[in-house]
Amino acid sequence: MQGQRKKNATNLQDEYFGMVMLANDGIIILQDERIVMANPAFLEMMDYDFASLEGRPLTDLLEPTSAHEFSEVQQGHNWGQSGRPAFRTRFLKKDGSIVHVEMSTSDFALSRKPAIMGIVRDVTRQVELEAAIDVSESRYRALFDSSPIAYFSLSLIGNVMQVNKAATHLLGYKEEELLHRNFSSFLPNGSGKDIVSQMLSEAANGKNVEDFELQLKTADGRSTWVSVTANLLEYPDQSSSIALMALDIDRRKNAEAREQIESERANLYLEVMTHDLNNVNQSLLFSTGILENSSDIPEQYRPLLHESSWNVRRAARMVANLRSLFRLTNEPPTRTKVDFYDYLQPSVAAVQADFPWKKLEFSSNIKEGMFEVAGHQYLEQVCFNILHNAMTFDENDIVVVEVNAEIVEAAKMVRIEFLDRGHGVPDNAKEFIFRRTGSPDDQIVGRGLGLTLVDRIVKNIGGKIRVEDRVKGDHSQGASFILMLPLWIETPELRCGRKTCITFYKSNHCVFCDPAMEILTAVLDSLAVPQSMVETINVDDPGVEVNRDEYPMLPCLKICDEEHTGFISESTIRSAVTNLLITSCYPYFT
Repeated sequence: MQGQRKKNATNLQDEYFGMVMLANDGIIILQDERIVMANPAFLEMMDYDFASLEGRPLTDLLEPTSAHEFSEVQQGHNWGQSGRPAFRTRFLKKDGSIVHVEMSTSDFALSRKPAIMGIVRDVTRQVELEAAIDVSESRYRALFDSSPIAYFSLSLIGNVMQVNKAATHLLGYKEEELLHRNFSSFLPNGSGKDIVSQMLSEAANGKNVEDFELQLKTADGRSTWVSVTANLLEYPDQSSSIALMALDIDRRKNAEAREQIESERANLYLEVMTHDLNNVNQSLLFSTGILENSSDIPEQYRPLLHESSWNVRRAARMVANLRSLFRLTNEPPTRTKVDFYDYLQPSVAAVQADFPWKKLEFSSNIKEGMFEVAGHQYLEQVCFNILHNAMTFDENDIVVVEVNAEIVEAAKMVRIEFLDRGHGVPDNAKEFIFRRTGSPDDQIVGRGLGLTLVDRIVKNIGGKIRVEDRVKGDHSQGASFILMLPLWIETPELRCGRKTCITFYKSNHCVFCDPAMEILTAVLDSLAVPQSMVETINVDDPGVEVNRDEYPMLPCLKICDEEHTGFISESTIRSAVTNLLITSCYPYFT
């Protein structure tokens, strides 16, 4: 029986030995701190054969600075202690190169003597990667700290986890004073929590919040403007966070505010001045009119009265043009369907009345109802100023002006041509004639604001204007002012059944609504899409029948079949509008 047990034990040891020899990890066995066994994986790792290692102290293989570490680790364990943690050390290969290893040890009895089995795993590549990561992180941290732009790392609920030096400089706090505070606490008004909540919600959902402007409160209590960009940072082995960049735009915003104040002040002065000057001119015209009709005025003084009356009317026209330029910029009227004939005929009569010593010989193919354009009441000033320009610079007693129009179907425009027979416009002046300043000669300076106003009005309604020679190549034969005005097109009923192609849902307390509407308006203008294509619905308006629960995230922008909510970038809006323009059902598709 005893012989059988000994045989079985021998067989079991042989099986264990075979398993050790086949293991992928390096395994060594020590007795009295000397190597008594090493498996092939360890020998290959160290580039030794077993005969060279057998009986050698393990310290011969340890890198000198690591030798004491191994001894300290082993002395810190009790014999037979289980659950010993692995530790890292460094071995020397046969050629002297260093191998970084992770080693775990356990005690057992070999031939009834204490022994240590060590499992050795080569982690050289891992150590190199970790070192590279450390270097990369050091470089990132250096860049992070040295950046002139303030960076904040936020948790998904807005708590500050990390900041750089620019952030501490921006807000005037020490780093430890910023950490763990919620970002909303740096906003100066009571709605800060809602603003930050919406912004972080957008970022947490994977959207990039870009160039969102808000005010932050600094440590000394003042407010500073920043442009915020926020996006989600996702990590495979840790919680996601939000990277927030705050660009200091306080100087720009203050400059814009000062510019706005000065602009409003200048506009006030301009409005008051033009209003009062107009009243003065009207009084002078009334007075000179009475004198001109008086029989008591000697004949030799009548030419002086006529000249004075003309100059007063000229000043009045300049004031009127100035007021129109001002109102066109600040309060542009809405384009509607207008009949060009209705503005041309009154202008002909007004110009003739302004030149009683001349005769305006006028002809046109424009009849009532023939040419309906998308315009507004300022078109009368377009007609008046072009005709008045012809009467002013044509020295003949009979001034011949011809106005013809035609519809350009392909461009959905109306082409209108004003032909006169005055001195014309030299080639070097054609580029500047619609600009009051920067003119190359005195003649153009003397044209006043009339043609500048004409250019502004035509561009305001989406048209174009240019001047050419009436007789090609000979400007002295007169000028041809050519207008291209948008043809009025009735908006057809949409095949999809919607009222409009674009619907914008907003609320009174929406953080991103106003920025989104500003972007939408700018994109539509740049792509020549009429603003009438947009239906704006305020869900807070009690008169609007809309289910508020259907729009939990505002703004909500529906462009054809696309729907976008929350923070909507310029590129997103432009892409959606461009897709709308190329659909076959778009009302203006050609």
